[in-house]
Amino acid sequence: MAILEKIRNKAALLAVVVGIALFSFIIGDFLRSSSAFFNKKKENILIVNGKSVNYQDYLLEVNNRINTIRKNSNYSLTDNNQYQIKQRVLNEMIDDILFDNEVKKIGLVVSKEELKSLIVGKHISSILKNTSYFQNPQTKRFDKTILLQFLQIIENDDYSMYSEEQITQLMYMKKIWLDIVKKIIKTQLEKKLNTLFSYAILINSLEAKAFYEDWKINVDFDYVTQPYDSIPNREIYVSNTEIQNLYNKQGGKYKREEITLIDYIILNITPSIGDYEIIKNKLKDLRKQLKFFKKTDIVNNIQNNHDITYTDAYISYKNLSKNQKHFVNKNSIGAVSQPILTNKTFDLYKFEEIKIVPDSIKLDVLIIPSIENRDKFTHLCDSLVHVIKKGSSFEKIKSSIQGIEIINKLVWMTESKLISKINTEFKDKVFKAKINEPTIIKSGTNTFLIQVAEKTKPIKKYKIVHIRMNVTPSQITKSHLYNKLNQIISSNSSLEDLKCKKKYANFNIQTNVKILKNQLDINGIQNTRQIVQWAFNNKKNTISDIFECQNGRCFMVAIVKKHLKEICYSKHVLDILKKNLINNKKAKKLIDKLRKNKISTLEQYAKLMNTKLKSVHSINFLTSQIPNIGEEPVLSIKILKAPINQILGPYAGEQGIYVFYVTKKNYKKDNYDAKFFQTKAQKQNIYRIHKIIQFHKFLRENAKINNYYNNFF
Repeated sequence: MAILEKIRNKAALLAVVVGIALFSFIIGDFLRSSSAFFNKKKENILIVNGKSVNYQDYLLEVNNRINTIRKNSNYSLTDNNQYQIKQRVLNEMIDDILFDNEVKKIGLVVSKEELKSLIVGKHISSILKNTSYFQNPQTKRFDKTILLQFLQIIENDDYSMYSEEQITQLMYMKKIWLDIVKKIIKTQLEKKLNTLFSYAILINSLEAKAFYEDWKINVDFDYVTQPYDSIPNREIYVSNTEIQNLYNKQGGKYKREEITLIDYIILNITPSIGDYEIIKNKLKDLRKQLKFFKKTDIVNNIQNNHDITYTDAYISYKNLSKNQKHFVNKNSIGAVSQPILTNKTFDLYKFEEIKIVPDSIKLDVLIIPSIENRDKFTHLCDSLVHVIKKGSSFEKIKSSIQGIEIINKLVWMTESKLISKINTEFKDKVFKAKINEPTIIKSGTNTFLIQVAEKTKPIKKYKIVHIRMNVTPSQITKSHLYNKLNQIISSNSSLEDLKCKKKYANFNIQTNVKILKNQLDINGIQNTRQIVQWAFNNKKNTISDIFECQNGRCFMVAIVKKHLKEICYSKHVLDILKKNLINNKKAKKLIDKLRKNKISTLEQYAKLMNTKLKSVHSINFLTSQIPNIGEEPVLSIKILKAPINQILGPYAGEQGIYVFYVTKKNYKKDNYDAKFFQTKAQKQNIYRIHKIIQFHKFLRENAKINNYYNNFF
């Protein structure tokens, strides 16, 4: 009882203690959840009308696009290519979110029955019809049977019959299919939205009457034009002040970007003396072996080494390099040269053989499509040889048989060219082939039909083993340069201190370099986007870490000088403004020149402008593109209001200056039919609306878009 009494007496104190404990628990949990919330927010690359896109999801899509392009093409993607892909994905994600929001608000859907009809029903989507995977290899047209077989495979959830590799491939195919279905649904929704918007804005009787008035007047005119390109840009001077004034006049028409001023140090990563010695010693060791190498040894030991180039071909004397000519003139067969250094490349030669053979051959080559049935394939090859012998051409064969691909059409080819085009095995067989004798050649996984039309006269040709090795900085050299630069940066805290070390460290310094937040690189140096991002996220006088740039060919250190308060336009905007000013000055120059002369006919204008008189027929207010001219607002307005038989101009247009003469005005005699012209005006209205909706720009006008791209790239 005494204990209970004490508790009652201390109840107020207990309540406070418990309250504080609960508050600590709640606020602690709140802070943890808030921290998680803010961290999560930092992971978003986009927030569009409140809906966020996580950076990792965005990056996954970007990588998928890049990998797909790499699989389907042989060229490597530059920084600029990758930037364009990133921007395209970003814009697509913005448009997809805005589009999804819009169709949900309106209530547009694609039902299951509708989707089924678009995939396997009566209204198959053009997306499926244009997908090459679902096209018949022979007819190159959509084949529903192939689609149904594909669906049967990917919809089967029993994987017991498949290997791990096949399951991976199957999952990839399923992902591709889901992407296709999403695209089909989106396209169908876009059609519905287009239709909804098109018929939501109707033409009234007054608009139809105005359309009729614009339609009934048609004008024929003659004109002469002198393009702005007739004056070289170098002859026109445009100052920065003029560009700034034009920009100020146009207000917020162009997007502006933030500026940061930086200094940077750049140190080229060049090979050391030791790197040259390493390559030279490698070649000296190889030289000893080369003396005893047979052809098989060369192929096995040299051709498979990525540091060495080797072409198994005979070369005419005129096609030998200067060093090779000197080598064969001074040496006999079997001789091996000393390593020869040119710039940063060592060359080593072995004089292997001389032959008297044709230098080049002229031939047709086509690839025969493979057929699983051997008998059918053999029959196809024999038939092709037979029709060529009968006088048929390779072009006729290509047009009559699906899958045939001509890769060479009666072009002179040397041994080296044939190797680079196909391979050594193919080259050897082709050079042994008889003239005008159609021949089947199997090489690698392909089967070719070839016919040699001509061969050059036999000449002396040389077989030289040519070993080439480039001297590149070793990892030891790179580490040494990095440590040396790092030591200088660490012990010097200002640009002035670093300038004193410039001669000792052999680096270059660039000062007062303006960079924009969205630019891809600094002064054309590759892989410097990372430095741009760093500069905008750091304070004045901050010195960066050492960045490796220019694909590993240099080190770079940046110093933030200051973040400028002024806002600048991008190079793209600068180019537009500059071009407009240049064209304005060119127009004035050309017009002033014409007005100094007393000219009374278009022919005289044409002579002075060094051009020809041209004619255009049936232009009215509804003509958006003038034939052979394109969009020229100044002409569209002035021509329709101009009197007949009077020379007007010169006027400055978008592409050049114009002088014209209206020869005829035709007034259509059709009576006004309200229903007909209302329908006609509605069709044109629909076309304009489709154009607007197609790019989704109208959805962005009132959208709240937070783009954090620059925080990540």
